[in-house]
Amino acid sequence: MSKTFFIDKANHSGGGPEIFGARLKDSLLDIGYEYVNPYYDHRRPKNNLSIIFGQHLQESKNFLRLDGLYLDSNDKQTNEKNLPIFHSYENFDHIIFQSEFSKKIYEAFTGTKKDHTIIHNGVTEEFFNAEEMPIFLSQDIKHYCVASASWRRHKRLEETIEAFRDKRLKNVGLLVLGGLDYAPAHENKPNNVILLDRLSHEDSALIYKNSNAMIHLCWLDSCPNSVAESLAAGTPVLCSHNGGTKELVGKDGVVIQIEEDYEYGTRVPLYDPPKVDTNTIVEGVLEVLEIEKIDQRDDLKISNVASKYADVFV
Repeated sequence: MSKTFFIDKANHSGGGPEIFGARLKDSLLDIGYEYVNPYYDHRRPKNNLSIIFGQHLQESKNFLRLDGLYLDSNDKQTNEKNLPIFHSYENFDHIIFQSEFSKKIYEAFTGTKKDHTIIHNGVTEEFFNAEEMPIFLSQDIKHYCVASASWRRHKRLEETIEAFRDKRLKNVGLLVLGGLDYAPAHENKPNNVILLDRLSHEDSALIYKNSNAMIHLCWLDSCPNSVAESLAAGTPVLCSHNGGTKELVGKDGVVIQIEEDYEYGTRVPLYDPPKVDTNTIVEGVLEVLEIEKIDQRDDLKISNVASKYADVFV
């Protein structure tokens, strides 16, 4: 029964956790693991990996991969939403956190320290191998930044767009992946902000590769796939000091403080983020644009991330 595994959330067309699960599943298969679905197979996998929360399987070593949790103090169902996550946290054998930030919030909210490993997200080869292809949309734009997320209020696209109204950024374009679907982004948008549809991974990789910087100012993100993708493409990142994004960025970008330090164990009005100083964002953009293309981040290759999971598996 050795070298068998199951992942309960794996979908290349899903959200961030499902996309990562699919990438990890493919890479584990590549290094000789066998995928055993206990719901369709009489066997039990040696390693059961649940993402966020899941079913504890008898006769398996149960791993739980965690990023953030529900923190919104304005949502009356926050406690209810967290219950299955906390239940899995207490009952699974080993926790795999996306970041040190993730570990700290779970320990703060549960009061329990678990056997754990911290493993950042990994991405597939198209982000490392994207072709260099200069972006030209206007003769007035000399540099391009990219922003990408499943846009919601705490991702701070409104604040990012506001910074690009500043005359110091008049020759800097902002490409917003998935921005067409986010209604607030259309309101009084400056001409140097270009809203794009959701793109395939291959097309996203081209945008990341040929942008000068990525802007990711999300409040309390744990380990965003989009940031890992940008770094894999060799593009530096501007991010907020709170959350786990700065751990992922490391020396390959600029970290700015645009709100007070988060107090672990507290809920916050997540979709009403603190007001920020636009000047701080503008100065951060100018600083990150001074960084040349970064060294290749082999640690973010999904094959290397899968090897780290294999080291933890039994």
